[in-house]
Amino acid sequence: MVIKMETEKQEIVQPIRSETTIGELMLKYPQLADIMGRHGLKMTGCGTPYQEQIKIAAEAVMNSEDFEKMLTELNAEAAKIDANRPKERAAGIEITEAAVEKVKELMKKQGVTGFSLRIEVKPGGCAGYSYDFSLDDEIKGDDIAIQKNELKVVVDPASAEALKGAVIDYVESLNRSGFKVDNPNAHAVCSCGSSFG
Repeated sequence: MVIKMETEKQEIVQPIRSETTIGELMLKYPQLADIMGRHGLKMTGCGTPYQEQIKIAAEAVMNSEDFEKMLTELNAEAAKIDANRPKERAAGIEITEAAVEKVKELMKKQGVTGFSLRIEVKPGGCAGYSYDFSLDDEIKGDDIAIQKNELKVVVDPASAEALKGAVIDYVESLNRSGFKVDNPNAHAVCSCGSSFG
């Protein structure tokens, strides 16, 4: 007697689809801008249409076969990024070792010691709010301070609320270098990564 067993088909979830907007993609996976740039999509500057679907944006610069190749590459890289993200985020703000080291390097270049990295969320930018990073030697009474490897990061209470659960990183790529904020509270983001809403 032969018993046939049907196996369940597992659907592989692709986080990035044709209808994903550039803004959604940049919010969740800002590191993928280099891949899209290599495929001919303009991914720098505030002129990038972050509300446009990637398929529509790609039609101007590539054929459908090249688009599918890019989409496969984007999803493979997104899967790697997702696998390395913390499963749960603390209610506070996290700062990566790369960001800490860059701030220390900047302070050394400027010849200052005892300063903190101040992160503020300010109204403005293409999407409604922007991030402001500065070195500050003053801590205000209501500031929230985070200590990481001999670096103090300070934020005001309103900015802390907008940054709850965010990860502050420093990235260097062919297209740009700078501080990057992976903010779970951002609903819209400018393609430059500096503005969110």
